[in-house]
Amino acid sequence: MNILRKFMESGVKQEVMMMPSGEFDLLRSKKSPKASLECIYSDATLGLRETGHFSYALVVQKNADELEVSNGEGGDEFSDDSMSALSVQSKKKEDEWVFELSEELGFHKKWNKQGDLAFVWNNSLGDEEDERVQFVVASDVPHRDVDQFLKVAQRCEYETKYKESATNATRADLDKIAAKSVLLSNNTDYQEEPEVKDEKDLHDSLPLSDKLKRLELNESSSDDNSEFEDAKETPQDVNEQRSFDPNRFIEVKNAPEGNHLCSLVCEIFVFDPIQGIFVWQQDTVALTIVETGDYEYWLALEGNSLKMGTDVSPNINPTFDLQKNSFIFNYTFNGITLSYMLKFASSEDILSFQSILSRCLWLALNKKPWEALPDKEKVYITNSAAAVDKELDEILKEDSNESSSEDELSESDEEDKVEHSSRILSSASFEEPTGLGRPKSEGNRSLTVAFKNDRSYVVRGNKIGVFKVDSDDLDFVAAIKDISDLAGSRIDPKDPMLYMEDRALVLRDSKDSEKIYKMDLERGKIVEEWETGGKNMVQVGPTKKFDQMTPEQTLLGISKKGLFKLDPRLNKRDKIVQEQSKEYASNYKFSTLGTTENGYIAVGSENGDVRLYDRLGIRAKTAIPSLGQPIRHITISSDGQWLLCTCDTSLLLMYLKVQTGKNAGSIGFLKPFPANESAKTYILNISPEHASYIVTSTKKPIKFTKAYFNTGLGKTEQTIVTSTGQFAISWSLKKIMKGDNKSYIMKRYEADVIEDNFEFGTDRKVIVALKDDVSVSKIKSFKTPDKQVMAPNLSLFYSSDDENHTDQI
Repeated sequence: MNILRKFMESGVKQEVMMMPSGEFDLLRSKKSPKASLECIYSDATLGLRETGHFSYALVVQKNADELEVSNGEGGDEFSDDSMSALSVQSKKKEDEWVFELSEELGFHKKWNKQGDLAFVWNNSLGDEEDERVQFVVASDVPHRDVDQFLKVAQRCEYETKYKESATNATRADLDKIAAKSVLLSNNTDYQEEPEVKDEKDLHDSLPLSDKLKRLELNESSSDDNSEFEDAKETPQDVNEQRSFDPNRFIEVKNAPEGNHLCSLVCEIFVFDPIQGIFVWQQDTVALTIVETGDYEYWLALEGNSLKMGTDVSPNINPTFDLQKNSFIFNYTFNGITLSYMLKFASSEDILSFQSILSRCLWLALNKKPWEALPDKEKVYITNSAAAVDKELDEILKEDSNESSSEDELSESDEEDKVEHSSRILSSASFEEPTGLGRPKSEGNRSLTVAFKNDRSYVVRGNKIGVFKVDSDDLDFVAAIKDISDLAGSRIDPKDPMLYMEDRALVLRDSKDSEKIYKMDLERGKIVEEWETGGKNMVQVGPTKKFDQMTPEQTLLGISKKGLFKLDPRLNKRDKIVQEQSKEYASNYKFSTLGTTENGYIAVGSENGDVRLYDRLGIRAKTAIPSLGQPIRHITISSDGQWLLCTCDTSLLLMYLKVQTGKNAGSIGFLKPFPANESAKTYILNISPEHASYIVTSTKKPIKFTKAYFNTGLGKTEQTIVTSTGQFAISWSLKKIMKGDNKSYIMKRYEADVIEDNFEFGTDRKVIVALKDDVSVSKIKSFKTPDKQVMAPNLSLFYSSDDENHTDQI
């Protein structure tokens, strides 16, 4: 469960951390004539909000899905944008309680008499004396999340009290804050059974004043004793004791039994997330890759004071830097993700390790015998992480006549120094009010950007919201509601595609893969239904890349084992053009397709391979082997030279121009690569050290959404955009070509990014669909990733003295 919601929008302070669900109650003392317990919100969230520098607040909000937001008359097919994000936000503020966080608030955790976990604190906003409030945590929230929330709250209190980073806080410092919070919580008996006391709290019977005096005496004694500590403990030693200790976050494990495929010696470094650098740990560490079962592999490391290991899978984010003889990977245990770097003594060692690990990754994902692969495919797989060939430096030559978003700045761009992003619009603008007994909204599902006009379309349930990008602003235009087929049955739109000069949408129903629907956008209704001869269509796409800007009516479609052309004008129920289609006997598990400006076709599969066709109905000209991960989405440059594949944890950028042999100068769609050459593939990853920030702070693995090139008539593709979790990410092709391992920039949002894409014709603006909002951002608002961008409150999650230290080693 994701409970971190740090918001990085300029000028807006949002929650550092959040408990996603619980009941908010008011607790009154026995002296009060009113009810002892009053439920304020039956479903609420509890957040820690940063309100200033070293200043925080506890914020209780009624859950957004419980807010009754009126959208006007619901009978119209279209609605205007009279209900904007601002009105929704003003409604939310009426349902928000904000408590300034300090020790005096007495914030602490307890079990109530019903056996539920609750946070209790003094009601500083109350009219009556001795009032408390409680937040009873929902039963489906893990206890470790509750404990982490309390720890983060204590670190926030530390920063509030001492006006310094919680990085400097020891466990003892936080224990003192916790003890004071409990003591300063109202000592009056409110009308609920008292919580069970621990035996160690023998002083609980003392008056509150005596307890505070005793605590202050202990603090002063501790400070006095520090003058008589061992002279060997210098201030530098104290700082070292408070530095990041990775051993608290690893699980000691012996290497499992199995066949040893690789045994080498290396140095090991760990990325210190506080300092932002790799720190040396040990030399002469034994590294082993163990085959533990059928297509199962284990990476084991063992040194004098280190013994750890991890499964070999894409989730460890494996990254090679062959020029530095190094390998970086992620290690996750107990909700914390660390980044380790292994350095090898020679290029022979790193190349041997890279070849074996790449093979193990492929085998673990594909579960097929290695011996059955052709030699050319084996070479392609094991050398996929090799350094960039120098010959590719010429691929993207500098063109002084070509506009570049990186190199050219117009006078109007000076405004970017002040503001990079327009307002964010709430998708509640086209959402029905939530009534009792109705399911909660599932949120936005997809984003489709028009080519011929300035519209963007966002699918939400069985509705489609229409948004307009005007200059640097974003406006809600209309909502197409209650989408249904010609018989009046509900349709949940899936994979919408603009069609026929952007005046129509082609879409499918999430529940029926055998039919395709055409929606007239001017009328907001389904006007045609097309059958596909019983083919379970996986995706439908344009015959040519820019067909949506023309009156062209034919379409392409793929099933798990076939590639088809569809023509709605055929005078039959089945709209497949048989003579221009191809169905294979074997199930190749096709998953996605893309086309070029000239109509060349690329088809990706769940097996991870890609087929290139110059036209329908024939065998592929080129087959690019799988690197292991399934292909989720494909997009192609207009000229067919570049192919971009989206996988779960990486993007594959392929250069399809043949470099050698008789077909040199052609592209893989038209001519095959010679036997000694393959499509040059760049594997684009979030660096493991950056991934460690993201995964630790968001509690979610890296998983990319559909990646896109910037697109426009006569425009050169030079930028990529995608997202993972709360982060929109952009790569520069020129930086990739120069061998920059971190050739990306990113922007963090409040909620997960569902899909993002460039505005047509430019790579300077990105349209972003969040779970409940839609945004437009200038690319200049994306930043070079560092801990301030990715996890600005990292010190609240890493402590030098965690109480679980002994349990985790």
